[in-house]
Amino acid sequence: MKLKLILSFITLWVMTLQSCELKTEPLTPPTMAPVSVSGITTAAAVLTSNISHSGNQDILEHGFVYSETNTAPTVSDLKTVNGAINPTTPTPIGFSDRIEELKINTSYNVRPYATIASGPVYGEVVTFKTLNIIQPGIRTDAATAITVNSARIGGTLLSGGTFPISEYGVCWSATNANPTTADTKASNSGNVGTFPNTYILSAGDLTQNTTYNFRAYVISNGVTSYGAAMTFKTPVIVQPDITTDGSSSVSVNSAKLSGTLKSGGSFPISEHGICWSTNPNPTTGNSKSQVFGNVGSFPHTFVQDAGGLNPSTTYHFRAYVISNGVTTYGANLTFRTSDVVYPGISTGGSGSVSVNYARLDGTITSGGSYPISEYGICWSTNANPTTGDTKSQRFGNPGGFPSSFSVDATGLTPSTAYNYRAYVVSNGVTIYGNNMSFRTAVVVNASVTTVGGVFLGGQGMRFSGRIDNGGSYGVSEYGICYSTATSTPTTANSKLSSNSNPGSYPFNYSMNLPVVTGGIFYFYRAYVISNGVTSYGNVMQLSTGKD
Repeated sequence: MKLKLILSFITLWVMTLQSCELKTEPLTPPTMAPVSVSGITTAAAVLTSNISHSGNQDILEHGFVYSETNTAPTVSDLKTVNGAINPTTPTPIGFSDRIEELKINTSYNVRPYATIASGPVYGEVVTFKTLNIIQPGIRTDAATAITVNSARIGGTLLSGGTFPISEYGVCWSATNANPTTADTKASNSGNVGTFPNTYILSAGDLTQNTTYNFRAYVISNGVTSYGAAMTFKTPVIVQPDITTDGSSSVSVNSAKLSGTLKSGGSFPISEHGICWSTNPNPTTGNSKSQVFGNVGSFPHTFVQDAGGLNPSTTYHFRAYVISNGVTTYGANLTFRTSDVVYPGISTGGSGSVSVNYARLDGTITSGGSYPISEYGICWSTNANPTTGDTKSQRFGNPGGFPSSFSVDATGLTPSTAYNYRAYVVSNGVTIYGNNMSFRTAVVVNASVTTVGGVFLGGQGMRFSGRIDNGGSYGVSEYGICYSTATSTPTTANSKLSSNSNPGSYPFNYSMNLPVVTGGIFYFYRAYVISNGVTSYGNVMQLSTGKD
């Protein structure tokens, strides 16, 4: 019985195994499309493919394998790695990777792969090549505008390259036949968009009479490319040519000095003029008169004023010109300033002398080396008066000679002897004429006479007087003073007056007193005031009759 059961179990197991074998499917690997390569540069490329059929197994990873030496690259070579894919994922399943850090101008073999449990499965091998690096094209152009210390040099960028341009310019050297950017250079920075592109730069601080080597250059991706080496030579420095011409209009303290710029030089003129000294071969460190700025045309003659000179002195002078900091001189010449001549002056007579006034005359007989600043008459009770004493002056230079003038001497003391001299001031020096004298008049007081009076009844009284002379000073007031209380009336009593000056003598006058008191006597007398002094005539009296 047991045996029968065992045999039945074995039979059932065999039948089950046979049934299972009938239902098992064969394993199918994934298939992949050929690689498409794009975006190829000098160091990178973009790889694209797709899994056209997933197979019936799990894809553990997928990507691309590539090699520059292996014609059938494997996962042991360089590769990209993408994640797992479930076999139930709809196909095609596209994928793409950018590979970098490739070698320049190098062929690479590449194919897609997918890894399943049994190992990697590969697609078709494709070959591509990275790009080669191209440097920009550069040409050195000839130098222009060459001077003793500068030149215009440049080049032409003929074409661009693989990478943008970061810098371009010109380098030069007086010793290096093929100068580099480690030598002296002038440059521009930044990329250039159009070609050909010609540029010109300035080379400065050069040395005169020197041969320079130069090359155009361009820098792209850190690589410097040079154009052909060329040369230019700076000229020798030429200084302006100048001559000292002569002197004119020489006076006691000034002269006009001239020179001529015959030609210019290598550099602009910054200053030119005349320098002078009492020593030979003066320089610009001595006295000078200068003009600043460049001169545009030649020959150029100029005249400068030399001032502040000493009289009767020999001076040396030279024309000079300064260019690029270098001073060039003309020949040394000389002139001598004039001797000083002072104006001539004479003292004239005195006229219209009164008690405190005199009119004094003088004559400037000739001019001198310098203009006249002041002239006049000075006076004093002492002989040979000076301008430190009392004076009456005029300012300015007379127009011609001889020139006569008169001044009023006022505020004098009566009956006094005065000395006076004409004087003239020129260049701070005072010259005097001869000493002369006059005497003021004695003071004479004005005099007056009481002529009389007439009683006019109800119309009052009329008094009359006469000014016999006006005295030394003239009359300031005259009239009649009167009183009924004193027999010697003064201007402090009652008065009839006039404040006018008669002007000529003898002068008769009458004055009316309209209202009087009857039956009394009036005492009255004429009076005159001159220079503050009051003079009286004789006292007279007049009765008004009975009341």
